[in-house]
Amino acid sequence: MVRQYLGKQREPPLRVDMDGFLTGYLCLPLEYHSFAEDDLGKIGFISDGATPLLILLGRRTVERVFPKGTVVLEKSLQSENEEGRRRFTLAHEASHYIMDRTVALASFRREQDKGGAYGPGELRELLSVQEAKVDRLAAALLMPAYIVRNVLGQYAGAEAISLYGDNLLRLEDKLLVQKMACVMGVSYTAFLIRLKELRLVERREVSEYITREIGLGNGGMHQ
Repeated sequence: MVRQYLGKQREPPLRVDMDGFLTGYLCLPLEYHSFAEDDLGKIGFISDGATPLLILLGRRTVERVFPKGTVVLEKSLQSENEEGRRRFTLAHEASHYIMDRTVALASFRREQDKGGAYGPGELRELLSVQEAKVDRLAAALLMPAYIVRNVLGQYAGAEAISLYGDNLLRLEDKLLVQKMACVMGVSYTAFLIRLKELRLVERREVSEYITREIGLGNGGMHQ
């Protein structure tokens, strides 16, 4: 879908225009409002044309039913320092639209508040297999394999990043992953997870990091 949206280009881009994908390719209306839902973790919504959304209009809280397919994002996501969360929320709602085409249901994009109190139904929704699938598709839309490989080639000059254990990187590689994540408009964590999914990391033993990078143990710089 991303390839079709971007069309034929001599060189693949370094990031996906998610606003254009949502409004131009999927033809979904996009609006920003201040949410007034009890759950502060709700930051994105796609309408089924019947389910109301609580929003702030001036100082009043009102229920508004948006036309079917309308994507509504929390207004605060428009700030510059929220760009990564905004783009992922756009991708999340786009993924809901793609995956729920046969049964168009209203759906929220919500972030779990670790200090919040959730009922059984809310927890089921937060931790559902469907939501996990939606998030996975959202990551694929934001970070298509061919664009990730292009970014990795341009910035790392390699086909893989060395990964020690599950999540340990050398400092220079951490900075490199952060730079590539910024280029693609995603978070460091999301980009590292995507590198793992695409097998663009070279797995190494933690003991090798301890010996070669820290210089401890047998064969290390310091005895």
